[in-house]
This record gives sequence, structure tokens and C-alpha cells, in this order.
Amino acid sequence: MNWNELREEVKSLASKIDYTPDVIIGIVRGGLIPARLLSSELRVKDMYAITVKKVGDERRVMNDILEELSAKNVLLVEDMLETGKSLLVAKEYLEEKGARIKTACLYTMPISELRPDFWLKEVSEVVPFPWE
Repeated sequence: MNWNELREEVKSLASKIDYTPDVIIGIVRGGLIPARLLSSELRVKDMYAITVKKVGDERRVMNDILEELSAKNVLLVEDMLETGKSLLVAKEYLEEKGARIKTACLYTMPISELRPDFWLKEVSEVVPFPWE
């Protein structure tokens, strides 16, 4: 995939999103660029990043978002879901802060533990993105 193909994929994803977020949050690392592109497509100016790391057998949120998220519509973005565990942990963290969460990613894999609210397609192999 090149940068132009990525932009087209993000535009296709944006066209499927029937939700008006107040804030877009990208999961570091892979979700940052799709989140930024979606923020332009959806005209959402407030954007943040959340870091989720694997620590032992579990995943943990490694930074705090200081913005008051209570009762805000948040679009949580990842590039691709393999297992979906990072997205799940980030979603739970944001829900604890009172946010209303919808999730989005470009691609999912059959082994993912959850389905995002918005995605383009299911793939059987990891997609190489242009930033990798």
C-alpha cells in the first residue's frame, strides 16, 4: 500500500462512519495516521493519542488523557485489528472516563476478539502500511 492508496482507504472508511465524534483518539503507533486523516475527513479538530503496551500477558494504557471526556462522543481509531486486545483495553479506559465510544479501523483479521463499529474489510494477512 502506498500513501495515495491509504488516503483513498481512509476516505472509504470515513464514508461509512455515521457518527459525529467530538474527539478522535488514535492508538499509538498504527492508529495515529489513520486517526489524523479521519479527523480531516470528518472535520473533527480535537484529537489525542493513547498508548497501549503489552506488559507480560496483558495490555495496559500507558498515558492519561487529561481532557474531560465525560459524555463526549469519541471515535477510537486503530489501523488494523489482529487480536483487537489493544483496542479493547483503550476502549475500556475511555469508557471509565465517561466517554461514549465508537471504534474504527481499516482492516480486521478473523482472529480479532472484537469487531469495530466501523471498518473496511476483513483480511487474512497483516497489511503493510506506508509508515512501516
